[in-house]
Amino acid sequence: MTPDRPAKTILVVEDEPDTSIFLSNLLTANGFCPVCAATLAEGLKKAADACPDLIIINAMLPGEAGIRLYQSIRTNDRLCHIPVVMLSTLDSRTFYRCPGAKRSPTGRHIPEPEAYLQKPPEADELLTVVNRLCAACSTNLGDPE
Repeated sequence: MTPDRPAKTILVVEDEPDTSIFLSNLLTANGFCPVCAATLAEGLKKAADACPDLIIINAMLPGEAGIRLYQSIRTNDRLCHIPVVMLSTLDSRTFYRCPGAKRSPTGRHIPEPEAYLQKPPEADELLTVVNRLCAACSTNLGDPE
């Protein structure tokens, strides 16, 4: 990060404390400003309040909350533009076979997230994806490089 550019805010929605701490520490050490949530409700509230530059979601939150959170973000006009990285112990092919992964409860098509990584994510791979998505977001919004 350069001194004249604020740190990108990353919302991490993860219910496993060890993984949440790992992600938060990794992001902080690499110049990002993580905001953590552990539940669907907390994730939605923090997404609306912080309007983060990127959201990382544990797809396997209890009770399909990860899928429901993703659906809520993608169908919310204020949040739908925010890139999302899904984390899961399932491979992406299996995950996308889950009911609701590609359709909202109203039947609306839900696009795939910008990135999908298996848990536990490799630090370098996650940082590469986060940097790429944050750079693309800045470019799309017309921010100077």
